[in-house]
Amino acid sequence: MSEHYDVIVIGSGIGGLTAALTCARAGRSVLVLEAGKQFGGYTNPFARKHYHFDPGIHYIGEAGPGGSFRHLLDRLELEDVKFTELDPDGFDQYVFPEYRVANCVGLDRFRDRLAADFPKEKAGLDRFFELLRDVDFTLKTAQRIKGAKDALQVLFTAPKVIRWGRATLAQLLDHYFDDPQLKAAIAGPCGDLGLPPSRVSAIMHMGVLTHYAAGAYFPHGGSGALRDAFVGGLQREGAVMHRNARVERILHDGGRVTGVRTAEGKSYTADAVISNAQAPTTYDMVGLEHVGKRLERKLERTEYSYASVVIFMGVDGDLDTSGVGSANIWSYGSTDIEQMYSEAALGDFTEGGSYFLTVPTNKDPEGGLAPAGMQTVELVTLCHAHPFERWFGDKTMKRGEEYEVFKETIANHYLELAEQHLPGLREHIVLKEIGTPATNISFTSSPHGNIYGPAHTPDQTPPFRFGARAPIEGLFLCGASVMSAGIVPCASSGRVAGKLALSHLAERRRLFSRIPAVRQLRAAFA
Repeated sequence: MSEHYDVIVIGSGIGGLTAALTCARAGRSVLVLEAGKQFGGYTNPFARKHYHFDPGIHYIGEAGPGGSFRHLLDRLELEDVKFTELDPDGFDQYVFPEYRVANCVGLDRFRDRLAADFPKEKAGLDRFFELLRDVDFTLKTAQRIKGAKDALQVLFTAPKVIRWGRATLAQLLDHYFDDPQLKAAIAGPCGDLGLPPSRVSAIMHMGVLTHYAAGAYFPHGGSGALRDAFVGGLQREGAVMHRNARVERILHDGGRVTGVRTAEGKSYTADAVISNAQAPTTYDMVGLEHVGKRLERKLERTEYSYASVVIFMGVDGDLDTSGVGSANIWSYGSTDIEQMYSEAALGDFTEGGSYFLTVPTNKDPEGGLAPAGMQTVELVTLCHAHPFERWFGDKTMKRGEEYEVFKETIANHYLELAEQHLPGLREHIVLKEIGTPATNISFTSSPHGNIYGPAHTPDQTPPFRFGARAPIEGLFLCGASVMSAGIVPCASSGRVAGKLALSHLAERRRLFSRIPAVRQLRAAFA
């Protein structure tokens, strides 16, 4: 017989873990099914010779006192999760051949830095940063209007936000600025959404800038400590969690979800199912013939974000990393960021000149990320999936010599560039691992090895992204397909999905509680 649970959660990325813990803390029986060998999705770290690496977390916003992520953790009774704040004077460094600027805590401070460097653009900067504040207020307040004053303020700011709802970042920058260096500086963190200015949503990019305006943080102990806090919370609440349990089918009958079946043929029944898998994968498990033509067309048109190549390094303590500190380096080979993304799509990676560089052990010196006296360094470059597609079906460590040579060629190119920021880096490397889109597929089952879910183009951002409530009754979605990519948006989507599932269960309980009364009424009139 099938095991029955109130809620089944498919996938254990941060969205799935949040959804599961939301339901478990409400007293519901919860089953978490993870396809991989470990829980956590992109929050799952890996270790090599006592070096610990975090594939999916480089910094988190809203994690300080009063921040939305800190509030979410506290609501889930995960108060023990601690964070280290990155350098408030420069947590992001946007580096171009002839210009460099540090993003810092406080929108006004960042605006003033840019205005000092580009005095002719001061009026445009003032108007742009006023828009940033309006976007931040509208996006946050619209979700939790508490009274007439909030409602009036949202009505006042919303038109300014709506104006840019279908615009690209390039269109936004062209409206406010003339100087190409200034445009490039403001576009600097567009790698957080994985698209060039001509294609990334203006609203989503502004959301990234405001997300870190109150500070950038790194979890103490790395992503593993964050993941373990959620897993520990679920275990305390009695949730059942299975690894190596790939869901093959979401079962439903009469338009209502009934459970899931795994690839091994094991079936579980439930009154609610929450999928942390990306939306196209979720609806493949449902069966496209059951979702309706409109949603089917949307799924067919879905465009995914870029994938990535990541170089994870263990380095000795003699390497001077003070020039990077706890900051993230966004290094661009040109102020023409469009061209940088064009190069990312090439099979010849020796044309690429842009990358993200970070030293996690500087962000969390006491977190045990490296052996005593040693350090970790990570370099990320975005790329298109197609140069790696021939290896997508192969198992890890068994992709052959051509694959290994290809990875090393890419690594050698980017490590030479990285010595601009970490002189002598290659001489100090004692351990190196290289992840590719094929690696992403193996460990997170992400379509085409993407790292941000559906691409953040204007027509694939809320309200045009995928909804948390599926057309199958009792099925809900969370993760990168719903609000946005990143730890906080995915966790927030999990919180929403968990609450929707709880409301669904409560409504079912109310309906079933009426059945005896209905039967008695029918009997009385029989």
